[in-house]
Amino acid sequence: MSSTAYEQKKWVSKDQIQRVLSHDGHRAYSAEDVMKALKLASPKDPEKQAQVLEQIASCFIALKNEAVIREIAPNLLKMRLYFDKEKGIEHAYIGGMGNTLYCFNALIFRLNIGVLSILFVRNEEQKNWRVSVADPTIGKNYSLLKPLCDGVHVFGTAPSQVGDAASANGQIGWVIEGKYIDKTHTIITLSSDQVSVVDHRTLRGTRIDHLTETGFADYLIVAGKFLKSTDKPKDTVKRGRFALEQLLRHHENFELSFFNAAVDFLLLKESK
Repeated sequence: MSSTAYEQKKWVSKDQIQRVLSHDGHRAYSAEDVMKALKLASPKDPEKQAQVLEQIASCFIALKNEAVIREIAPNLLKMRLYFDKEKGIEHAYIGGMGNTLYCFNALIFRLNIGVLSILFVRNEEQKNWRVSVADPTIGKNYSLLKPLCDGVHVFGTAPSQVGDAASANGQIGWVIEGKYIDKTHTIITLSSDQVSVVDHRTLRGTRIDHLTETGFADYLIVAGKFLKSTDKPKDTVKRGRFALEQLLRHHENFELSFFNAAVDFLLLKESK
């Protein structure tokens, strides 16, 4: 078949690619992975193979523009998944699914490692992050002693054992105790415009939840209403009751930890 015939033939469609990525929504795929999954690999016909890869790359761009998939690393894309079907919170699972890297943009996000829930809130005024840790098995909540600056941070039961070379490269170790936590469990690179999380191929993996752009705006609106309604913004009971009231009166279901994070984000913004 001539090259002109190859140009005329449509080897793959957006729907086919979406079905492949949906089959394992937590896994990231390259164009080559999709080509193999669709059984279109043709090593004996490099002209066809190049045509297929070009069409897959074009479909990737279209699906990204439609906010159906997300590029989590160069040439690696995955489905955009949402927390309990709520479009305001996107989530990903890495490590246990074979993927070790996830990149995203967020000023509020949460890591679930084993039974631990670690919440990050960006303090834009001071250019750092406030971090709190919750262990529901023992009812313990605590905050790291000082805010985390932008940079590379290692979380685990013994991150200081990462070594002098890592410290020389600017990595900072933080001890996080808990069930299923490995010695060096997760490396997070924090910055104002992108966050990247690397899971060290741990058996149970790391769950990441973060607010979408629309979700962030929605949570800030309701957090602002809460702050106007109370003179005790740090009262966690009041926060919970207010979030519940939004559900009962207005049918707006706000996930409590993200609602609290949005309130804290606004409080940090006010305390210059």
